[in-house]
Amino acid sequence: CPRWEEEKKADGVKWTQLEHRGPYFAPLYEPLPDDVRFYYDGKPLKLSLATEEIATFYAKMLDHEYTTKEIFQNNFFHDWRKEMTSEEQEVIQDLAKCDFSEIHKYFVDKSEARKALPKEEKQKLKEEADKIQEEYGYCILDGHREKIGNFKTEPPGLFRGRGDHPKMGMLKKRVMPEDVTINCSRDSKIPEPPEGHKWKEVRFDNTVTWLASWTEKIQNTLKYIMLNPSSKLKGEKDWQKYEVARRLKGVVHQIRAQYRADWKSKDMKKRQRAVALYFIDKLALRAGNEKEEGETADTVGCCSLRVEHIKLHPELDGQEHVVEFDFLGKDSIRYYNKVSVEKPVFKNLQRFVKNKDPTDDLFDGLTVS
Repeated sequence: CPRWEEEKKADGVKWTQLEHRGPYFAPLYEPLPDDVRFYYDGKPLKLSLATEEIATFYAKMLDHEYTTKEIFQNNFFHDWRKEMTSEEQEVIQDLAKCDFSEIHKYFVDKSEARKALPKEEKQKLKEEADKIQEEYGYCILDGHREKIGNFKTEPPGLFRGRGDHPKMGMLKKRVMPEDVTINCSRDSKIPEPPEGHKWKEVRFDNTVTWLASWTEKIQNTLKYIMLNPSSKLKGEKDWQKYEVARRLKGVVHQIRAQYRADWKSKDMKKRQRAVALYFIDKLALRAGNEKEEGETADTVGCCSLRVEHIKLHPELDGQEHVVEFDFLGKDSIRYYNKVSVEKPVFKNLQRFVKNKDPTDDLFDGLTVS
């Protein structure tokens, strides 16, 4: 039997024993050598340690298209200035006058030198990484030694986002032990935080599958350290998901017949659901959950489409009943598509948009659930 079929626990209980070392934190910043300088307005300027570290984040990305984008530059400069000393703030007032080229070259050379290391040196580095993996990359879960997926906290840097994310370039600060909540079993050896630090909180919650969590400050989302996909708990989740897919396979023809029938329903909410299901089925659009308050990226899914996200063309490029989609989907990636749809779907969409403003919901009678 697969291990996830071995023993069943009480409802909601995921494990009875969980022991681990906690997350592996990104190493502290090492200052630049004295001969690697930052220049402002053509003159070398010695930066404080915190300011210099953030300057290296930008310098490392100089050959990336991100640093050519105005929103990235503005967000970076705004956050960088907040971390500067008052003396630095007085001097550094224009990103265009900043010269990071020496710092950029230093990191390019460092990367090349690492690639050119002799085989023995590379082997040493691999052994060091393996040692860290051995110490932090495994946990004991109900008597089994399980691999952890992402046991390292993300190093500080500049937020990239995907697509044209409005927060790109903002400063991702270092995750500290004081930000981290640890989850383990009461009878286990509680992981020790790095010297001189303490955990934000220690929990003993066996109804969740994460080992540690913290709040990522830029998008205010929770980040988790979870088990590796090969672990028993992950396998169990996937197994349940595939079981749902297996059940769906047997009834999907009925669902399709139902939504086609509902295109002519007297109930407008049923019509909206039927058209949304058609889009999800045929175009693989995500349903689109409601977003947290304060999320700034205007991303939508099928159920949260607005009138402004579609254009209806009775005829276009030799095809009839064409719907032109244009919106920001998951991770701020633009979805643009022109699709010829069935006539009843097109007629319904014409009804849904009638007398509505561009910012009104297309499916105003619909929720994700």
